[in-house]
Amino acid sequence: MIRLATRTFAALIGGAALLGAVTIGNAQEQVNLRMVGSFPIGPSPTAEIGNKFMEVVNRIGEGKVQIEYVGHSNVVPIFDQPEALVNGVFDVWYGAPNYWAGVVPGGDFTELSSLPVPDGGPGSEIYEFLVKMFAEKGVRYLAHAAGEVGVGTHMLSTQFEVGKIDDLSGKKVRVAPLLRHFVEAAGAEPITLPPSDIFLAIDRGTVDGFTWPVADGYTNNGWEEVTKFLVGQPMYRSGAGLAMNLGVWEKLSPEIQNILLEAVVEAQAFAKDWFHKNEQEQLEKMKAAGMQILSLGEEESARWSTVADDALWAYYTEVLTEDQAAEVARLLRRE
Repeated sequence: MIRLATRTFAALIGGAALLGAVTIGNAQEQVNLRMVGSFPIGPSPTAEIGNKFMEVVNRIGEGKVQIEYVGHSNVVPIFDQPEALVNGVFDVWYGAPNYWAGVVPGGDFTELSSLPVPDGGPGSEIYEFLVKMFAEKGVRYLAHAAGEVGVGTHMLSTQFEVGKIDDLSGKKVRVAPLLRHFVEAAGAEPITLPPSDIFLAIDRGTVDGFTWPVADGYTNNGWEEVTKFLVGQPMYRSGAGLAMNLGVWEKLSPEIQNILLEAVVEAQAFAKDWFHKNEQEQLEKMKAAGMQILSLGEEESARWSTVADDALWAYYTEVLTEDQAAEVARLLRRE
Protein backbone atom coordinates (compact mmCIF):
# COMPACT_ATOMS: atom_id res chain seq x y z
CA MET A 1 0.00 0.00 0.00
CA ILE A 2 1.22 3.51 -0.76
CA ARG A 3 1.66 5.54 2.45
CA LEU A 4 1.25 9.20 1.54
CA ALA A 5 2.36 10.62 4.87
CA THR A 6 5.90 9.36 4.34
CA ARG A 7 6.42 11.02 0.98
CA THR A 8 7.27 14.57 0.02
CA PHE A 9 4.79 16.76 -1.83
CA ALA A 10 6.89 16.53 -5.01
CA ALA A 11 6.90 12.75 -4.81
CA LEU A 12 3.15 12.75 -4.30
CA ILE A 13 2.61 14.75 -7.47
CA GLY A 14 4.81 12.33 -9.38
CA GLY A 15 2.87 9.35 -8.06
CA ALA A 16 -0.61 10.75 -8.66
CA ALA A 17 -1.44 8.46 -11.58
CA LEU A 18 -0.33 5.39 -9.66
CA LEU A 19 -2.35 6.43 -6.62
CA GLY A 20 -5.53 6.73 -8.67
CA ALA A 21 -5.08 3.23 -10.06
CA VAL A 22 -4.42 1.68 -6.65
CA THR A 23 -7.23 3.55 -4.93
CA ILE A 24 -10.17 2.60 -7.13
CA GLY A 25 -9.52 -1.06 -7.89
CA ASN A 26 -12.29 -2.84 -9.80
CA ALA A 27 -16.05 -2.95 -9.44
CA GLN A 28 -16.01 -6.12 -7.28
CA GLU A 29 -13.48 -4.84 -4.74
CA GLN A 30 -13.92 -2.49 -1.82
CA VAL A 31 -13.05 1.05 -2.89
CA ASN A 32 -10.40 2.70 -0.73
CA LEU A 33 -10.22 6.49 -0.77
CA ARG A 34 -7.48 8.60 0.80
CA MET A 35 -8.36 11.87 2.52
CA VAL A 36 -6.20 14.92 3.23
CA GLY A 37 -7.42 17.99 5.12
CA SER A 38 -6.41 21.56 5.80
CA PHE A 39 -6.33 21.10 9.58
CA PRO A 40 -5.37 18.17 11.82
CA ILE A 41 -8.17 16.02 13.17
CA GLY A 42 -8.28 16.42 16.93
CA PRO A 43 -7.13 20.00 17.68
CA SER A 44 -9.38 21.58 15.04
CA PRO A 45 -13.19 21.60 15.48
CA THR A 46 -13.50 22.36 11.76
CA ALA A 47 -11.50 19.24 10.93
CA GLU A 48 -14.10 17.24 12.86
CA ILE A 49 -16.48 17.77 9.93
CA GLY A 50 -14.06 15.87 7.71
CA ASN A 51 -13.68 13.26 10.41
CA LYS A 52 -17.46 12.87 10.77
CA PHE A 53 -17.82 12.46 7.00
CA MET A 54 -15.14 9.76 7.04
CA GLU A 55 -16.71 7.97 10.01
CA VAL A 56 -20.14 7.87 8.39
CA VAL A 57 -18.78 6.62 5.05
CA ASN A 58 -16.80 3.90 6.81
CA ARG A 59 -19.84 2.85 8.84
CA ILE A 60 -22.50 2.71 6.14
CA GLY A 61 -20.07 1.76 3.40
CA GLU A 62 -18.39 -1.14 5.20
CA GLY A 63 -17.24 -3.70 2.67
CA LYS A 64 -17.98 -1.34 -0.22
CA VAL A 65 -16.08 1.91 0.36
CA GLN A 66 -13.69 3.09 3.05
CA ILE A 67 -11.84 6.38 3.60
CA GLU A 68 -8.35 6.47 5.06
CA TYR A 69 -7.14 9.71 6.66
CA VAL A 70 -3.52 10.25 5.70
CA GLY A 71 -2.82 13.70 7.10
CA HIS A 72 -3.10 17.46 6.70
CA SER A 73 -0.45 20.08 6.00
CA ASN A 74 2.20 17.53 7.00
CA VAL A 75 1.29 15.70 3.78
CA VAL A 76 0.51 18.57 1.39
CA PRO A 77 0.83 22.30 2.27
CA ILE A 78 -2.60 23.82 2.99
CA PHE A 79 -2.81 26.18 0.04
CA ASP A 80 -1.45 23.54 -2.38
CA GLN A 81 -4.16 21.05 -1.42
CA PRO A 82 -6.89 22.14 -3.87
CA GLU A 83 -4.62 21.75 -6.91
CA ALA A 84 -3.21 18.52 -5.49
CA LEU A 85 -6.75 17.13 -5.26
CA VAL A 86 -7.41 18.13 -8.88
CA ASN A 87 -4.15 16.42 -9.89
CA GLY A 88 -5.19 13.18 -8.18
CA VAL A 89 -2.58 13.22 -5.42
CA PHE A 90 -5.34 12.17 -3.00
CA ASP A 91 -9.05 11.51 -3.36
CA VAL A 92 -11.03 13.38 -0.69
CA TRP A 93 -10.46 16.79 0.92
CA TYR A 94 -11.81 18.90 3.78
CA GLY A 95 -10.97 22.47 4.79
CA ALA A 96 -12.19 26.07 4.66
CA PRO A 97 -14.55 26.65 1.71
CA ASN A 98 -12.69 29.81 0.66
CA TYR A 99 -9.48 27.81 0.07
CA TRP A 100 -10.91 27.00 -3.37
CA ALA A 101 -10.80 30.63 -4.48
CA GLY A 102 -7.70 30.06 -6.62
CA VAL A 103 -9.05 26.99 -8.44
CA VAL A 104 -12.79 27.71 -8.51
CA PRO A 105 -13.13 31.51 -8.30
CA GLY A 106 -16.30 32.41 -6.44
CA GLY A 107 -16.88 28.77 -5.49
CA ASP A 108 -17.33 29.80 -1.86
CA PHE A 109 -20.31 32.07 -2.54
CA THR A 110 -22.31 30.06 0.02
CA GLU A 111 -20.50 32.19 2.63
CA LEU A 112 -23.38 34.62 1.91
CA SER A 113 -26.12 31.99 2.10
CA SER A 114 -29.03 32.45 4.49
CA LEU A 115 -30.21 28.83 4.19
CA PRO A 116 -30.02 26.56 7.28
CA VAL A 117 -27.49 24.46 5.33
CA PRO A 118 -25.41 26.91 3.27
CA ASP A 119 -25.59 24.96 0.00
CA GLY A 120 -29.05 23.53 0.65
CA GLY A 121 -27.69 19.97 0.73
CA PRO A 122 -27.50 17.35 -2.06
CA GLY A 123 -30.26 17.74 -4.62
CA SER A 124 -30.98 21.40 -3.94
CA GLU A 125 -30.70 24.00 -6.68
CA ILE A 126 -27.69 25.72 -5.12
CA TYR A 127 -25.97 22.40 -4.51
CA GLU A 128 -26.36 21.23 -8.09
CA PHE A 129 -25.14 24.60 -9.38
CA LEU A 130 -21.98 24.17 -7.28
CA VAL A 131 -21.50 20.59 -8.50
CA LYS A 132 -21.50 21.84 -12.09
CA MET A 133 -19.29 24.84 -11.26
CA PHE A 134 -16.62 22.71 -9.55
CA ALA A 135 -16.79 19.97 -12.19
CA GLU A 136 -15.57 22.43 -14.78
CA LYS A 137 -12.31 22.60 -12.76
CA GLY A 138 -11.92 18.86 -12.19
CA VAL A 139 -13.51 18.75 -8.74
CA ARG A 140 -16.56 16.96 -7.41
CA TYR A 141 -18.12 19.39 -4.95
CA LEU A 142 -19.47 17.59 -1.88
CA ALA A 143 -20.48 20.06 0.82
CA HIS A 144 -20.36 23.27 2.78
CA ALA A 145 -21.16 22.29 6.37
CA ALA A 146 -21.69 25.07 8.91
CA GLY A 147 -23.54 26.12 12.03
CA GLU A 148 -26.93 27.79 11.95
CA VAL A 149 -27.04 31.29 10.43
CA GLY A 150 -24.98 33.54 12.71
CA VAL A 151 -23.29 30.66 14.57
CA GLY A 152 -19.72 29.51 14.08
CA THR A 153 -18.96 32.51 11.89
CA HIS A 154 -15.96 34.76 11.44
CA MET A 155 -15.66 37.54 14.02
CA LEU A 156 -13.26 40.41 14.66
CA SER A 157 -10.97 40.54 17.71
CA THR A 158 -9.31 43.85 18.59
CA GLN A 159 -7.09 45.70 21.02
CA PHE A 160 -9.37 48.75 20.86
CA GLU A 161 -13.03 49.30 21.69
CA VAL A 162 -15.43 49.13 18.77
CA GLY A 163 -18.89 50.66 18.79
CA LYS A 164 -19.35 51.19 15.07
CA ILE A 165 -17.72 50.15 11.84
CA ASP A 166 -16.08 53.57 11.47
CA ASP A 167 -13.86 52.69 14.45
CA LEU A 168 -11.92 50.32 12.17
CA SER A 169 -10.70 53.13 9.94
CA GLY A 170 -6.91 53.23 9.73
CA LYS A 171 -6.40 50.11 11.86
CA LYS A 172 -4.23 47.16 10.85
CA VAL A 173 -6.20 43.92 10.85
CA ARG A 174 -4.88 40.45 10.19
CA VAL A 175 -7.33 38.74 7.85
CA ALA A 176 -8.22 35.41 6.35
CA PRO A 177 -8.54 35.87 2.55
CA LEU A 178 -12.33 35.91 2.83
CA LEU A 179 -12.30 38.94 5.17
CA ARG A 180 -9.94 41.12 3.15
CA HIS A 181 -12.79 42.72 1.22
CA PHE A 182 -14.72 43.68 4.36
CA VAL A 183 -11.65 45.11 6.10
CA GLU A 184 -10.81 47.26 3.08
CA ALA A 185 -14.42 48.44 2.79
CA ALA A 186 -14.30 49.45 6.47
CA GLY A 187 -11.25 51.64 5.82
CA ALA A 188 -8.79 49.38 7.65
CA GLU A 189 -5.58 47.86 6.33
CA PRO A 190 -5.70 44.09 5.78
CA ILE A 191 -2.58 42.22 6.84
CA THR A 192 -1.92 38.66 5.69
CA LEU A 193 -0.31 36.44 8.31
CA PRO A 194 -0.49 32.70 8.97
CA PRO A 195 -2.47 31.75 12.09
CA SER A 196 0.75 30.76 13.85
CA ASP A 197 1.90 34.41 13.74
CA ILE A 198 -1.25 35.96 15.21
CA PHE A 199 -0.24 35.63 18.87
CA LEU A 200 3.01 37.58 18.50
CA ALA A 201 1.48 40.09 16.09
CA ILE A 202 -1.21 41.00 18.64
CA ASP A 203 1.11 40.84 21.63
CA ARG A 204 3.69 43.12 20.02
CA GLY A 205 1.17 45.51 18.46
CA THR A 206 2.09 44.65 14.89
CA VAL A 207 -1.64 44.46 14.18
CA ASP A 208 -4.57 46.05 15.98
CA GLY A 209 -6.90 43.12 15.49
CA PHE A 210 -7.55 39.92 13.61
CA THR A 211 -10.40 37.89 12.16
CA TRP A 212 -11.15 34.29 13.06
CA PRO A 213 -14.15 31.95 13.40
CA VAL A 214 -14.32 31.75 17.20
CA ALA A 215 -15.76 28.23 17.15
CA ASP A 216 -12.62 26.91 15.47
CA GLY A 217 -10.37 26.48 18.49
CA TYR A 218 -9.76 30.16 19.30
CA THR A 219 -8.35 29.50 22.79
CA ASN A 220 -6.30 26.54 21.57
CA ASN A 221 -3.95 29.22 20.25
CA GLY A 222 -3.79 31.23 23.48
CA TRP A 223 -5.09 34.37 21.77
CA GLU A 224 -7.37 35.17 24.70
CA GLU A 225 -4.26 35.80 26.79
CA VAL A 226 -3.14 38.77 24.67
CA THR A 227 -6.40 40.07 23.16
CA LYS A 228 -8.77 42.56 24.81
CA PHE A 229 -12.01 42.57 22.82
CA LEU A 230 -14.20 40.46 20.57
CA VAL A 231 -16.77 42.24 18.43
CA GLY A 232 -19.78 39.95 18.78
CA GLN A 233 -20.88 40.53 15.20
CA PRO A 234 -21.11 37.43 12.99
CA MET A 235 -19.78 37.56 9.45
CA TYR A 236 -20.40 35.01 6.71
CA ARG A 237 -20.94 31.28 7.28
CA SER A 238 -17.43 29.84 7.74
CA GLY A 239 -17.60 26.11 8.52
CA ALA A 240 -15.98 23.36 6.48
CA GLY A 241 -15.95 22.34 2.84
CA LEU A 242 -15.75 18.80 1.44
CA ALA A 243 -14.67 17.87 -2.07
CA MET A 244 -13.40 14.97 -4.19
CA ASN A 245 -11.29 14.47 -7.26
CA LEU A 246 -13.78 14.43 -10.15
CA GLY A 247 -12.13 11.57 -12.01
CA VAL A 248 -12.23 9.38 -8.91
CA TRP A 249 -15.90 10.26 -8.32
CA GLU A 250 -16.86 9.37 -11.88
CA LYS A 251 -15.29 5.91 -11.55
CA LEU A 252 -17.45 5.09 -8.52
CA SER A 253 -20.62 3.09 -8.88
CA PRO A 254 -23.94 4.89 -8.28
CA GLU A 255 -24.32 2.87 -5.08
CA ILE A 256 -21.03 4.17 -3.67
CA GLN A 257 -21.75 7.71 -4.83
CA ASN A 258 -25.03 7.55 -2.91
CA ILE A 259 -23.19 6.34 0.21
CA LEU A 260 -20.93 9.39 0.01
CA LEU A 261 -23.88 11.74 -0.45
CA GLU A 262 -25.67 10.15 2.49
CA ALA A 263 -22.56 10.83 4.57
CA VAL A 264 -22.60 14.46 3.34
CA VAL A 265 -26.14 14.91 4.65
CA GLU A 266 -25.19 13.47 8.03
CA ALA A 267 -22.04 15.60 8.28
CA GLN A 268 -24.00 18.76 7.46
CA ALA A 269 -26.60 17.93 10.11
CA PHE A 270 -23.84 17.25 12.65
CA ALA A 271 -22.21 20.61 11.91
CA LYS A 272 -25.15 22.65 13.19
CA ASP A 273 -24.92 21.57 16.84
CA TRP A 274 -21.16 21.02 16.66
CA PHE A 275 -20.27 24.61 15.81
CA HIS A 276 -22.77 25.98 18.35
CA LYS A 277 -21.25 23.83 21.10
CA ASN A 278 -17.70 24.85 20.25
CA GLU A 279 -18.53 28.54 19.93
CA GLN A 280 -20.17 28.63 23.34
CA GLU A 281 -17.24 26.82 24.95
CA GLN A 282 -14.75 29.19 23.35
CA LEU A 283 -16.68 32.30 24.37
CA GLU A 284 -16.79 31.16 28.01
CA LYS A 285 -13.04 30.57 28.03
CA MET A 286 -12.41 33.95 26.40
CA LYS A 287 -14.52 35.78 28.98
CA ALA A 288 -12.87 33.84 31.82
CA ALA A 289 -9.50 35.08 30.54
CA GLY A 290 -10.71 38.70 30.75
CA MET A 291 -11.77 39.39 27.18
CA GLN A 292 -14.78 41.67 26.69
CA ILE A 293 -17.47 40.74 24.18
CA LEU A 294 -18.65 43.94 22.50
CA SER A 295 -22.22 44.27 21.25
CA LEU A 296 -23.18 46.74 18.56
CA GLY A 297 -26.46 48.60 18.62
CA GLU A 298 -29.20 47.46 16.28
CA GLU A 299 -28.50 50.13 13.68
CA GLU A 300 -24.73 49.64 13.70
CA SER A 301 -25.12 45.87 13.63
CA ALA A 302 -27.26 46.11 10.49
CA ARG A 303 -24.80 48.53 8.91
CA TRP A 304 -21.85 46.24 9.72
CA SER A 305 -23.60 43.27 8.11
CA THR A 306 -24.49 45.30 5.03
CA VAL A 307 -20.91 46.49 4.53
CA ALA A 308 -19.55 42.96 5.04
CA ASP A 309 -22.01 41.30 2.67
CA ASP A 310 -21.79 43.97 -0.02
CA ALA A 311 -17.97 43.92 0.03
CA LEU A 312 -17.86 40.15 -0.45
CA TRP A 313 -20.57 40.23 -3.10
CA ALA A 314 -18.64 42.89 -5.03
CA TYR A 315 -15.68 40.50 -5.08
CA TYR A 316 -17.84 37.64 -6.34
CA THR A 317 -19.19 39.76 -9.19
CA GLU A 318 -15.58 40.38 -10.25
CA VAL A 319 -14.50 36.72 -10.32
CA LEU A 320 -17.71 35.10 -11.57
CA THR A 321 -18.82 35.37 -15.18
CA GLU A 322 -21.75 37.65 -15.84
CA ASP A 323 -24.07 34.66 -16.27
CA GLN A 324 -22.76 32.98 -13.13
CA ALA A 325 -23.16 36.15 -11.09
CA ALA A 326 -26.75 36.56 -12.26
CA GLU A 327 -27.59 32.96 -11.37
CA VAL A 328 -25.86 33.14 -7.99
CA ALA A 329 -27.72 36.37 -7.22
CA ARG A 330 -30.96 34.54 -7.94
CA LEU A 331 -29.98 31.53 -5.85
CA LEU A 332 -28.96 33.74 -2.92
CA ARG A 333 -32.05 35.92 -3.44
CA ARG A 334 -29.95 39.03 -3.93
CA GLU A 335 -31.98 40.20 -6.95
